[in-house]
Amino acid sequence: MSRIIKWASLTGICALIFSASFAVDIAICEDDEGNQSFHKSCPPGTFLVEEKKVSVGGNSSSDKFDLSKLNVVLYTIPVCETCEEVKIYLKSRDIPFAEKDVSKDLELQKELTEISGKLSVPVTVIGDEFVSGYDRVRIGNIIDSLVPPEE
Repeated sequence: MSRIIKWASLTGICALIFSASFAVDIAICEDDEGNQSFHKSCPPGTFLVEEKKVSVGGNSSSDKFDLSKLNVVLYTIPVCETCEEVKIYLKSRDIPFAEKDVSKDLELQKELTEISGKLSVPVTVIGDEFVSGYDRVRIGNIIDSLVPPEE
């Protein structure tokens, strides 16, 4: 009986350690109008609603595949909460990306419009595909489709 308890305890501890290594702490913040956003910590003018540990679906193949080969570009402007959410997600997956601030650069605005068909941020370009806004599932699916599976 004590072997079963020891095995169960060891399994539980391993599960906690493993799950913690693929999660990030997120603060759910709310402003006076009831709009909620997600950050590492609440920005001024908002208050903390809840703190959560969110699984980011860590991928152990990142040690074998050079993630910089994904060629990820994020088009942003300053003070853009949605842009920040995309950055947090990419960083949580250890995806290197180039950030292009289009707020004062007409050439970058033209480049963004040619890619997405509109002048709107954020736009995440991954290889030959782009995602407008923060669509975590779609960004993740594109990344996962480009990263070779573990052997």
